[in-house]
Amino acid sequence: MTKQELEDKLLSLLKGKRKVLIMTHENPDPDSIAAAFGLKYIIRKVSGVPSIIAYNGIIGRAENQSMVKLLDIDMVPLSTISPRNYSVIAVVDCQPHTGNLHLPKTINPSIIIDHHPLRKSSVSAEFLDVRKGIGSTSTIITQYIKLLGLEMDKRVATALFYGIMSDTRDLGRQSTDADIRASVYLFPYTMQKKLARIEHPELPKEYYIEFCSVLNNARIYGDVVVARVNMIGWPEMIGEFADELIQIEGIRWCICYGRHNGSLLFSIRTTRSSYMAGVLAHKICHGIGKGGGHETFAAGKIDLAQALKKVRDPEDILLKRFLKEVTPKGAEPSLLIARQSEDQKVSESQVNA
Repeated sequence: MTKQELEDKLLSLLKGKRKVLIMTHENPDPDSIAAAFGLKYIIRKVSGVPSIIAYNGIIGRAENQSMVKLLDIDMVPLSTISPRNYSVIAVVDCQPHTGNLHLPKTINPSIIIDHHPLRKSSVSAEFLDVRKGIGSTSTIITQYIKLLGLEMDKRVATALFYGIMSDTRDLGRQSTDADIRASVYLFPYTMQKKLARIEHPELPKEYYIEFCSVLNNARIYGDVVVARVNMIGWPEMIGEFADELIQIEGIRWCICYGRHNGSLLFSIRTTRSSYMAGVLAHKICHGIGKGGGHETFAAGKIDLAQALKKVRDPEDILLKRFLKEVTPKGAEPSLLIARQSEDQKVSESQVNA
């Protein structure tokens, strides 16, 4: 996209408008938060039109909370505003009718900027920039700032840099040359001390307690690991645990799942891009929920109240579909961490006595 195209197609939508609503996806991650923050900066610098960033769900992950607090990113819950009061609605890092963007069906966004596969529901947007091959939406927003020749704000640069690093796992997952160039461009403007505090926040004790439970209950089927998260403190916790488990030696597929606020959430990870995790996520919850993502990481959500009208046990169906697709033939499940027998426990206690 050229500077002229950006001005003609995006900035022209803002002329004469009173205010803009920028929406992230549900339970926004760093890439979604950063992209919204960057777009708000662009709109203010170029057109002077005020905008508000709104989200649905919660900002639960410690890193995300730290990012919003340290960079002073003003975001409001969607429940506190009415989208109908905004003349322009922009969505970043998501698209309509994907299960993670809460807008009334009668409202169509004017602006859609995303790096996930294009959905048919998005093509009616007045400005559409959906690039499946890019590692993060923050990269696209960084390109806009460069194209427009805007002075880089340090808080915005820090947010965008972290958004790229977070979504690409430090440029090691789904990253492209565009992501690398964007991160190199942003790095000199980042606030290093704040970035370090964002990347390494304090974690609640509950996080480690639940992670211990996940490890003790994780099951392995050949090169596949399956883990249920019993107490979800925040929705992103499932993805965090999936990121950890996929690093087990010899594992090629991972799914973590659990229930939160009436929904069954799941995250999928794989070590090979040719496996298409996003396609699998969509396939295994077909008819009972919604899922999607990228080649090596994906997620989904099943509304249990709705799914139970169609099937008896959505959780069982989800797991059976997943295992049918990825489990090696004849693989028998085993616990990641073997249970100790009573004799072993007694023997250890005698040694320690």
